[in-house]
Amino acid sequence: MGRGGTSVSFDEPRPLNNGTRPGKRHSLDMESLSRKSSVFSPKFFAKISWVDTLSQLATMVPLNQVSIPQAVYEYNMKVESSVSAAAPRAPSQESEVPLAFGVALETLMASDGVSLPRPVRECISYLRHHGIVTEGLFRRSPPSTQLRAAKDAYNRDQPVDLELGGVHVAAVLLKLFYRELPTPIFSDYALVRAMPAAAAADSTDAAQQMDSVRARYVREVVLASLSRQSRLLLCFTSALLALVARNEAANRMTAFNLAVVWAPNLARSENPVADVAMCCAGPAAATVGSVVMAMVACFDSVFAAEIAEVLGGLETDDRVVAVLDAVDRMNAPAAPALPPRGE
Repeated sequence: MGRGGTSVSFDEPRPLNNGTRPGKRHSLDMESLSRKSSVFSPKFFAKISWVDTLSQLATMVPLNQVSIPQAVYEYNMKVESSVSAAAPRAPSQESEVPLAFGVALETLMASDGVSLPRPVRECISYLRHHGIVTEGLFRRSPPSTQLRAAKDAYNRDQPVDLELGGVHVAAVLLKLFYRELPTPIFSDYALVRAMPAAAAADSTDAAQQMDSVRARYVREVVLASLSRQSRLLLCFTSALLALVARNEAANRMTAFNLAVVWAPNLARSENPVADVAMCCAGPAAATVGSVVMAMVACFDSVFAAEIAEVLGGLETDDRVVAVLDAVDRMNAPAAPALPPRGE
């Protein structure tokens, strides 16, 4: 591949023509090529630059414009690891700065309008259309090589084909985005611990009334303490989880099950023991798990303000689907950020 008259060769692990295994280089060097064929001119070789890793290639050509096979990503991770161990590069280098995971929401999301970080919006859309009825969604772990390759590509702003890893890669990527936020969604548990706890209800009406009370507390107290970016991020993600819960007969993921697997990605403080306690869920618990359960089971009520902002006040019979449709529009080519409410 090349740009501006310069050809770049990325070395791949393959045997030479004589059947021997290559040494340091995995392709013939320029001197060997020139001896073996008269087709190549000296000018051709003067335009070749050799690179050992995708990090080096990224300094020469824009990788987001290059289609790189999955096998190359997996091999590159092994090479990058050995190169880093031998001669670690300074973290200040531009190619080493992550562009998606581990980056503050204030950096990734606009202060006005409605936008989502790229891995979040792409994973939400992919799971909405391909993973809703997958049994055990958000519970299973994909191959680590596929997960690391996709994460690395997002951090380099490269194209990511989620079909290569499938539903479970997209599901874990979405959880991983939350888990690696520099500032966790929930770290000060005081407001969460004050959440009204439901006693044993003696009727269905009483149980529903308590669910409504807890949903209102989450909306007016817990979410109100978060940044606008965090509330919008939770709104879009909870819309996906609400759709998953609707299909629990197929995927076995109820609002309770989703709360249990998602809470560990949202709760993080300086007290690991408290973090573990905050991950349980249930109507009688005042925990992050119970907050997630309310966000899923009472989506329309908990996120009323955020839904109005996302939809611009547009009335709809199914707010879950309408919010997810907004995510699909964000993923459309050259899609602008949705306007703020009232425009």
